[in-house]
Amino acid sequence: MKRFLVAVLFFGVIGFCLASEPLTTTKSLVRLEGVTHATIVAMADKGFDIARAGFDFVEVVLNQDQIKAFAKLSPKSSVLITDLDKYVSDVLASQKAGAQYFTYDTMTQTLKDYVNKYPNICKLNSIGKSCEGRDIWAFKISKNPTVDEKEPRCLIMGDHHAREWISVEVPMATIKMLLEGYGKDERLTRLVDTRECYFVPMVNPDGMTYSQTKEKFWRKNRRKNSDGTFGVDPNRNYGYKWGGAGASTNPSDDTYRGPSGFSEPETQAIRDFAQRMQFSADITFHSYAELILYPWSYATGVTNPDEELFKKFANELAKFNNYTAETSSEMYPSSGDADDFMYGVCKSLSFTFELAKAFIPAPTEIAGICDQNVPAVLYLIEKSGTYGLVTPGGAQNIPTLDTFSAISALKDLEPLSHNDIVADRIQATMHMLAQRVVSEEANGESQTLLMLQQAASTDPSVQVAFKLANQCRTFEKLHSGASKN
Repeated sequence: MKRFLVAVLFFGVIGFCLASEPLTTTKSLVRLEGVTHATIVAMADKGFDIARAGFDFVEVVLNQDQIKAFAKLSPKSSVLITDLDKYVSDVLASQKAGAQYFTYDTMTQTLKDYVNKYPNICKLNSIGKSCEGRDIWAFKISKNPTVDEKEPRCLIMGDHHAREWISVEVPMATIKMLLEGYGKDERLTRLVDTRECYFVPMVNPDGMTYSQTKEKFWRKNRRKNSDGTFGVDPNRNYGYKWGGAGASTNPSDDTYRGPSGFSEPETQAIRDFAQRMQFSADITFHSYAELILYPWSYATGVTNPDEELFKKFANELAKFNNYTAETSSEMYPSSGDADDFMYGVCKSLSFTFELAKAFIPAPTEIAGICDQNVPAVLYLIEKSGTYGLVTPGGAQNIPTLDTFSAISALKDLEPLSHNDIVADRIQATMHMLAQRVVSEEANGESQTLLMLQQAASTDPSVQVAFKLANQCRTFEKLHSGASKN
């Protein structure tokens, strides 16, 4: 009964907060404890800017009037950051050489410098313009960057939300590692040679620039709305399941969804790019909460068709950064987000990483957060050629898949083989390997056969492929002998 009364009071306060005119624009980060999940969902629906949520708590951005209203209730409340604008100013002031955040300009120049230094394995293209005319850059890393090859493709995105500066840093750190490690590190070289890796480190360049130069705790893009306010939340503007839970209809709110799905040039650019490229896997970086999230986000209690695969994949990714893996809507539902579109429409295996323990960690923490998360990105790039085979984009890659990835796919997918699509991809991969063995043997080579034999000796999931390869060899020899006779 007590929790019921608390929930009723919360709903009343939510209404009061939305109806009352704020006396001050100062925003704080506040932790509210003892709240129900229903209350958190209601807050998300009403446009509150929720930073982090758990079983019975929520960390939310509030103005001073809202803080006073919530403080009158029985649940415990505490102010984590009193003035978020000052917090941003202090972060900017604490930067120094070797510990500073990318700006739009420094990111752009760094990417251009990379193309000049590593022209054989990278390429930079604009996939669209922001509201204020800035290029939305897509950076490709691959062995043949000017050619669209039938290789597993993955997409790494950052900065849908302006103030989440750390979300740019991990994609940029991954780019740096791949480029500098190519030709020196065996694994990094193989990834570049056998994958097409695309990075859009800054989806929302206008918002990022505004956040950094105006020292505002800004979240949205910089669209001028019809009522004179500014900004649409890009991660509530994707067209798949747009306009549902966790997205506001009020242009003044931080989670304003826009007048229609894909109304914004930033989300249009990602939509067109993703539909053209057919990615097998992707990550969208946000902050904060130390979570790895996967679809669905638009509603609670709705299971995606590949739930078992997502859960397995997410938990493997979490081993690198010790984050918690869960369905996105477990925190609270939010419609119109990138992951739901990437998976629901493009069929990519899509994840959100909520980085760190603050929207904008201290500059001295950037390197450590990147060190913690870049290995997980590399793992997703690698597994875009194994788990990613179940996607439409992945299926067409099987004939050209490198042998190491093909054998890894058999190991990764075997526990999921009760799924018809997974079983079909396993069969196609085994037949491809068998044909490759026969083809190599005709040229006096045996690399694939030896790799299969070695893997089969320790992994039962590869033994079937090894037996099939030997059967094909025997058949080919008999067929060749009969042809000669």
